[in-house]
Amino acid sequence: MRLDRLVGKWLGYGKKRTREVFEVGDVWVNGLRVIERSQMVGSFDRVEVGGTVIQARERKKILLNKPSGYVSATSDLEHPTVLDLINEDWAGELHLAGRLDRFTTGLVILTNDGRFSESLTDPDQKVGKRYLVMVDREIDQEVVAVMQQGMWFAKERVMTSPALVELLNPRQCRLTIFEGKHHQVKRMFAQFDLKVVSLHREAIGSIELPDDLAPGCWREIA
Repeated sequence: MRLDRLVGKWLGYGKKRTREVFEVGDVWVNGLRVIERSQMVGSFDRVEVGGTVIQARERKKILLNKPSGYVSATSDLEHPTVLDLINEDWAGELHLAGRLDRFTTGLVILTNDGRFSESLTDPDQKVGKRYLVMVDREIDQEVVAVMQQGMWFAKERVMTSPALVELLNPRQCRLTIFEGKHHQVKRMFAQFDLKVVSLHREAIGSIELPDDLAPGCWREIA
């Protein structure tokens, strides 16, 4: 938003009286006096007029270790949500940057910064999501090879990007995918008649779930 529009709206002034406020040097942005009325300000810029703060919204980026049984939503009539785990006045401002189903555990990111969340969820960015996956039977080399080549999803009529697969033991692997299709990991294994019995997200892009962050706990990041 243009700074003069923000100031004028807060003061209830017209253009002329708003211009006078700038001329006397009463407008400050992030601690600096501003005289250029057309300057653009974001929703997280601190704006003061005549010593009074008119905007001071704080950017929030939250890492949360989601336990099983919680839904990735801001509200739900039947089940507890990940937002219920954040007992803060500002929690209602947050939205999710990528979801997990109710029984999947691990890293969830919540924020009030739309640009930040878009950088993680925009399909064009191809941000990797890494999971620890346990299935009910042995994962053979054919499964690994097909996932690494990309898989056809008939419902969406798309080919997935090649996944990264690291076998840990016959029934467990680390899997990194670069989309966010509905139940994507479970559907990938289901194509080989393999049932996912546990699914845990360890990372989104370069953001890792901290080893010392217990299930149900959260922390802020810069």
